[in-house]
Amino acid sequence: MPQSLSHPLPLQSVSAATHRFVARFEAPCRVEAKVASPDGMRLLCAVEAALGAALARPAIQELVWLSGVPRPGLHVLRLQAFAPDNTLLGEAVHEFAG
Repeated sequence: MPQSLSHPLPLQSVSAATHRFVARFEAPCRVEAKVASPDGMRLLCAVEAALGAALARPAIQELVWLSGVPRPGLHVLRLQAFAPDNTLLGEAVHEFAG
């Protein structure tokens, strides 16, 4: 049985982590989210919804589904925020068991 059917996805945790991350910055110009997970598309949808709700102003969103999975049962979310001059404002990496 595929893992996504045997264990619930951490959709709420991914969404909450994205909200917390974006709240650290006044108005990032670009936000990049990379997900390593066999269920990356569903997790990226949760990230996209969280970004839409959390960003005070529209920002470029780069959402990437990495094909490699770190290890079975692990979902990794990496977030980066950038200023208009492409300076890195901050980053965060979250690991979720699923």
